[in-house]
Amino acid sequence: MSPKKLLPSARHSFYMASLSSSFLHQPLFFPNPNPRFPIFQTPNPNPRFPIFQTRTLGFVARADRDAAEKTDKPPTPAADAEKKSLSVAAGEIFLGLASLLVRTAGGAKRRKSGGSAEGEGGGDEEEAANVVEDRGVIWEQREEDVEAEMERKELTSPGFSFSAAGLLFPYHLGVSQLLLEKGYIKETTPLAGSSAGAIVCATIASGNTMQEALQATKILAEDCRLNGTAFRLGAVLRNLLDVFLPDDVHTKCNGRVRVAITQLLWRPRGLLVDQFDSKEDLINAVITSSFIPGYLAPRPATMFRNRLCIDGGLTLFIPPTSASKTVRVCAFPAGRLGLSEIGISPDCNPENRATPRQLFNWALEPAEDQILDRLYELGYLDAAVWADQNPPLSSTVSEDSPDTRD
Repeated sequence: MSPKKLLPSARHSFYMASLSSSFLHQPLFFPNPNPRFPIFQTPNPNPRFPIFQTRTLGFVARADRDAAEKTDKPPTPAADAEKKSLSVAAGEIFLGLASLLVRTAGGAKRRKSGGSAEGEGGGDEEEAANVVEDRGVIWEQREEDVEAEMERKELTSPGFSFSAAGLLFPYHLGVSQLLLEKGYIKETTPLAGSSAGAIVCATIASGNTMQEALQATKILAEDCRLNGTAFRLGAVLRNLLDVFLPDDVHTKCNGRVRVAITQLLWRPRGLLVDQFDSKEDLINAVITSSFIPGYLAPRPATMFRNRLCIDGGLTLFIPPTSASKTVRVCAFPAGRLGLSEIGISPDCNPENRATPRQLFNWALEPAEDQILDRLYELGYLDAAVWADQNPPLSSTVSEDSPDTRD
């Protein structure tokens, strides 16, 4: 099915579903590191996060492993390559079901209402102060979020928006490192993100370094490799963010960082949050933005501000920023997803890259530390290609300027 044949509001969820459909038949491959960029030997800049020694775990079914021990013969590479871990299998199932729910419910509601985006409130939901249709996707902001953006005295353009990426978080960190080094991202640069993209936005605004964030990612990955990922990732992520982010992170994000979530009732629609009452409120927002139903925790949805919500990437895969122009960053090959107008993605350096199938696996099951380092490097290199073609040029946008989006 082509995304052009879907209703406009369903296109972003189609792209998200594509991650678990169009990528499933690719062979597994990951090249040797680029000799120009040796794998980083990352020091431990933050004593709060001790460095763990990585254990290599094979994703092999128990029965196959037992049989291999009895016969002293390891499973064949071909058989092992076709196996999926519990986390990957669960993630694929729940992403597919959630995408189907969003497309079906959203399309039915639009047909019933004649395409209207208003008059659908109910229960104790807060009424939206701003309802916008951008690139065929309807999203909302609360009155507090609109006010938070207006209170910022100046914004610089372009803003940067980071896609949903699951555990490919290091790719976004590498991109961010280059953008910070070259001066593209400043304290006044608007940011937006879904899922992992929302986490990287909070990290940038917090003032923590990208290397510190990479080290924290390795701690999370080690925990998941040892104890499992599916159904418990949400709790591990919440605890890590509570330690890693400073207590005033919410004030640094207010009016600058947009976090995308998907509200389920009364119809699935994107919701952008950019005003946070506390550090806990911000963490709740990014956890909600990352909530793959049944995968992050053993329940089908989560509550956020009296709204039943799930992963923001299902409706706002790469959400708009408040800047007059937004550069979109995607951790997956944008061309394979049918996405256009993507500034930074693996398409910037298409040669000798991991396959989409492998990227999707790593998005749902944490890769080994050397691969996390490599993802960081590749994000840095892809951003460097974009920077060579787009010299730094910022324009100040006053708070009274119209909020137009390219």
